[in-house]
Amino acid sequence: MRAPPGYESKTEKGEEEILELHRAIYGLKQASASFWEAISSHLKSIGFVPTIGDPCLMKRVDDDGNMVLVCLYVDDVTYAVSHPALADQFLAQLRERFVIEEGEGKPIEYLLGIAIHQDLEKGTIHLSMETAISKLCMSILTKEELVKSSSVMAPMLQTPLLRQKERSVPKFSFDYLSVVGSLLHISNCLRPDVSYAVGNLARFAAAPGDAHVKAAKRVLQYLYRTKSLGITYYRESDQQRNVPMVFEQAKHPLDDGTNKTQVFADSDYAADESRRSTMGGIIIQNGGPISWFSVLGKTVALSTCEAEINAAVMAAKDAIHIGRLIHDLGLNHDESPIQIAEDNSAAISQAAGGIRAVRKAKHYEVRLRFLQELVVQKAIEFVYCPTDIQLADLLTKPLLPDRHTALTNALLFSA
Repeated sequence: MRAPPGYESKTEKGEEEILELHRAIYGLKQASASFWEAISSHLKSIGFVPTIGDPCLMKRVDDDGNMVLVCLYVDDVTYAVSHPALADQFLAQLRERFVIEEGEGKPIEYLLGIAIHQDLEKGTIHLSMETAISKLCMSILTKEELVKSSSVMAPMLQTPLLRQKERSVPKFSFDYLSVVGSLLHISNCLRPDVSYAVGNLARFAAAPGDAHVKAAKRVLQYLYRTKSLGITYYRESDQQRNVPMVFEQAKHPLDDGTNKTQVFADSDYAADESRRSTMGGIIIQNGGPISWFSVLGKTVALSTCEAEINAAVMAAKDAIHIGRLIHDLGLNHDESPIQIAEDNSAAISQAAGGIRAVRKAKHYEVRLRFLQELVVQKAIEFVYCPTDIQLADLLTKPLLPDRHTALTNALLFSA
């Protein structure tokens, strides 16, 4: 590395000397990997075991049954304990290897731009990004645009955005990539209600125009108006079931709201100008969403049935991963199949009829066979449902304000 200012030195020939690092320092591209090696090896030495589903989530179960969970995100460490005394013990063990200032390790209040409020008596955890959203919007929008944000009821208009060959808005007047990147962080961390809009904006990052800038500002205005919305999780009750449920197109009419894990999935049909379909899904745990996706398909679906099969495959993979992660943590003792509620009878017929070849499905037979094997193994099961309720609709297309507000209110709440 080059020496910092004031520490430069030169060789006898007058050339600048380059220093050799003996350890990683903060900011280097390999620093996060070096930190991971250091902290993971230390945690393993004090009894922690990484989960199969996510090696960055580690657990330790003591002889008395008490558990400590540790989640690592680059240089941030978040932990949860089943007994308050374990917190001090865990911090003391970390201080054997790392420097931890006094005051750190206390109940978490802020992480990655997310404000966290815990109420252990009520058994709730509320997450919000009001401060981060306000700071972003006030740095980009004018005072007039902030005032007009009160009338923006949905993050995206139904009029589709069109691609253009060259960039018509210079970076110095509007840094489109930076804005979309900030919006991606917000949508990925806490706001599934803008996931489709932000994903749509990202498709035009190479050559943004006036229409794309206007659309990006609309998302900012919507977020500013709804900046108090966040996710609330509730302590599990004895009535909650541990069976993950996947809903395609609608919420199952027999669901009474007590399922611990629910996965909603949906797909539009050929709405993009490329005629590819957008697939969306959301996993709900203890009353709030924990994972979601809004993805433009890589291939063109030739029918609504194929689009639904593609969405069901993505949802099934996500649900199985979450189910295994929950099981690995010792929180799931129900071996019932994951239910996928589907409103397309053709998709149900193709996927739930056992392992067999479907003549009209040869071009997507691999994805179909994946679902068929999961059904035979009793990992999932398909259930028919009506289409009048659909949470994942929020992730596949721009909705009218009333519809968007209703689905958003089913997922997000103000503190």
